[in-house]
Amino acid sequence: MTLLYFFQAFAAIFAITDPIGAAPIFVGLTANQSSGQRWRSAVRATLCSFLILAISSLGGKLILGVFGISLPAFGAAGGLVIVLMGLEMLRGTPTRVQHDDQAEPDRDDPIIIPFAMPLVAGPGAITTVITLTAQHEGWAGQVTTLCAVGAAALVLLVALLSATWVSSRVSATGLRILLRFLGLILLAIGVQLLLSGVQQFMVPHRG
Repeated sequence: MTLLYFFQAFAAIFAITDPIGAAPIFVGLTANQSSGQRWRSAVRATLCSFLILAISSLGGKLILGVFGISLPAFGAAGGLVIVLMGLEMLRGTPTRVQHDDQAEPDRDDPIIIPFAMPLVAGPGAITTVITLTAQHEGWAGQVTTLCAVGAAALVLLVALLSATWVSSRVSATGLRILLRFLGLILLAIGVQLLLSGVQQFMVPHRG
């Protein structure tokens, strides 16, 4: 069950962070940097994204407790958000939850804002991580989610380090196809989380 949950969590995080799609954007942001500077930027962006999602995973349940939100209710709501993001991706457009059009690049360090957040570790990714953690009680689920976040961060790092190669090999049409494929995966995971949350919420309330 833990292994299955790991693959489910990794698939969801991978789909919403979309490291392959982020690679060409990284190339544009680091076009004037040397190879050494680009390597350091890739490490910094990956580390920042990982920390944002890891903190969300560790502190998510505490935040829910402060606002009095049950785990099943948040799981269902998070599943619904993921479903909506998956539907947008299936239409071939980046999700508005994942990509904040109002975010202005930080001229001093665009690798952190807007690349690491909200492009990679945006509200959609944060919601996904908290929802996945909320689906499982105890430390096992939380550790598994952190491992999935770490695995997704590793993929992101590899994609960014080879961003120049990726952007030169993947066409715009290929990126659109990939976006739709990831959207389908995200949609399926969102439906599963939504139904699971509703079921967990309804069972204790049956009278």
